[in-house]
Amino acid sequence: MGVEPRGGNGEKDEVSAMRFFDTNVLIYAASSQDPRKSAIACELIQHALEVNHDGVISCQVMTEFVNVMQGRFKVPAAEIDEWVSQFYPLLATEVTMDAVRNALYVKEEYGIQYYDALIVATAEKLHCHEIVTEDLNDGQVYRGMMAINPFKDLA
Repeated sequence: MGVEPRGGNGEKDEVSAMRFFDTNVLIYAASSQDPRKSAIACELIQHALEVNHDGVISCQVMTEFVNVMQGRFKVPAAEIDEWVSQFYPLLATEVTMDAVRNALYVKEEYGIQYYDALIVATAEKLHCHEIVTEDLNDGQVYRGMMAINPFKDLA
């Protein structure tokens, strides 16, 4: 994908964020385990980086990505570092104490896992309209944000 960070620390204006990418999208983009999902994920991320400039991730997503790539896929650190550099322009926020607390209520409200609730809480903080993920129910609205599973038609 080869995109350089847009200056500074990767922070974006919170009101410009439209689509929050969950960890699984980044993993599919970096992994060749499922070429169809990889192609879809790469296209979504590339479009967000180069066309609409509307995609965001959090530090939680970045750290989950590194953990899965090191643990499950045994990818060397240098290769993971290259992917982290490519995803860096999407980095919009750290996980805040408010998001951690809000996630507790999101978890109860929707009956979802805590880390998924933290994704919802962080995306809400960034005023996103969509959460791109395969972990939440496709088409369901979570606090005003639509969950979109771009892989749903792949059997």
